[in-house]
Amino acid sequence: MNTSYTDEKSPRSQPEETAPAATAETRSAFARVRTALVWIVLGWTVALEQLDDNSFLTHLRTGRWILEHHGVPHSDIYSYTVPGAPWVAQSWLAEVLYAGLYESPVGPNGIRVLGGILGAACAYLAYRLADRAAAGRARTVVVLLPALFVSALYWVERPLFIGILAFLALLWIVEIPDSAAGRRPLIALPLLMWLWANCHGSFALGFAYLALHLLGRWADGHRPWQGRERRLLQATVLAFAACFLNPYGAGLVLFPVQLLTHGEALQYVPEWQSPDLRSLVGAAFAVWIAVFVAVLVLARTRPTRRDVLVSLPFLLLGLWALRNAAVAPLVGLPIAARLLPAAPPPVRRPRLDVAVVTTAVLIAASLTRSQLAEPPFDLSRYPVAAMRSVEEQGLLGRRLFTTTGWAGYVIHRYWPRQRVFMDDRYDMYPTDFAVNYQKVRHGDARWRTTFDRYRVEVVVWETGAPLTELLTESPSWRTVYRDRLATVLVRR
Repeated sequence: MNTSYTDEKSPRSQPEETAPAATAETRSAFARVRTALVWIVLGWTVALEQLDDNSFLTHLRTGRWILEHHGVPHSDIYSYTVPGAPWVAQSWLAEVLYAGLYESPVGPNGIRVLGGILGAACAYLAYRLADRAAAGRARTVVVLLPALFVSALYWVERPLFIGILAFLALLWIVEIPDSAAGRRPLIALPLLMWLWANCHGSFALGFAYLALHLLGRWADGHRPWQGRERRLLQATVLAFAACFLNPYGAGLVLFPVQLLTHGEALQYVPEWQSPDLRSLVGAAFAVWIAVFVAVLVLARTRPTRRDVLVSLPFLLLGLWALRNAAVAPLVGLPIAARLLPAAPPPVRRPRLDVAVVTTAVLIAASLTRSQLAEPPFDLSRYPVAAMRSVEEQGLLGRRLFTTTGWAGYVIHRYWPRQRVFMDDRYDMYPTDFAVNYQKVRHGDARWRTTFDRYRVEVVVWETGAPLTELLTESPSWRTVYRDRLATVLVRR
């Protein structure tokens, strides 16, 4: 029985008349467990990595601050350039989760295990979503593998990862209406969107998806004030209202919109730039687009207006900003899965199933043991030795200028003794300030004016970078430490 969300007038929605005999019911339960377990193991091992994301380090420090102060910060606490500036820690709930695990007996490895659980959940939900959308009749690996490959590149220890899982849960509610969550959207949607909104700003994409879905169903002849569309519309309104129940009120709900007003500064941030085909993410996203378009063109049944209206904007969002590539393929996954041609029923081989399951479990256990045996943090790309030199020379606490990526490490390791010039909270810093920082970073001649204005005393910068060379040649600065990664310079 086809249980995916398709147009009732479409031939695919009437399997008892058009579907071949080989449906999901003809497949062995053990074979399903085998396939699901393989995806779960892949998701688990991909996400069970060492902690090294610079944004995560800031999130972790913020979560610890929240636990220590029993409340969320409402103004900046990390910089000396805009101290006290209004700040919405929009991922406060995820930050509390990180800090709670960090401070618990399991320590930072607990955060890594959390990542593995999120990865396993994402892989399993994506597999089940594709399988249910295709009614078990198609080999969905054709679309599932490229879609998950793109998304998995963003499965790192930051709140966006939670947002990706939340998006998959939303797709499940909408695309599989006869599922437990799909039958209860008035309960499932408000709860999901509240959790999502308090964990990451990508919840706005969830509401955009819901709006496009309802508009698309309307275009297909299903009015939003009738049937299931009415319940989804009511659930969406309730979910939006529930999002205002947070420590920041409307400020948190409006955060995604306010972030976009910093577009001039965001253009310098790699994840907010358009995909580069020479990069791994850009090339993988291009492969997904090619696969998705090929499925739509070669499908025997035409996609509905709703499918086009939902998938096209998200593909464009992925082409506009690289970070949207984390969810754009997931939106198209169930659509492509429904349009795949039916495949012959799999041959039942119980012994092979047992062998695959056993092998998958053994591989997962071995990889888990070896990965968790490594130090929980990988700080190899941070100026650990350089900052240790700063501390040993009595320079800690002075006005420090470093990269926004390294600032996360400084905040994690040395705050509150050391504040930063700027970190990657582009939503908080004034746009003109952030743009000026980017120009100075690339060696703009106005670096002297900026350093004088903010009375910068110590610079920890990339060895060999244009700014480092300019400071080295300046008689006003002297080098006190240098290694292959970072150089420390002090104002004379």
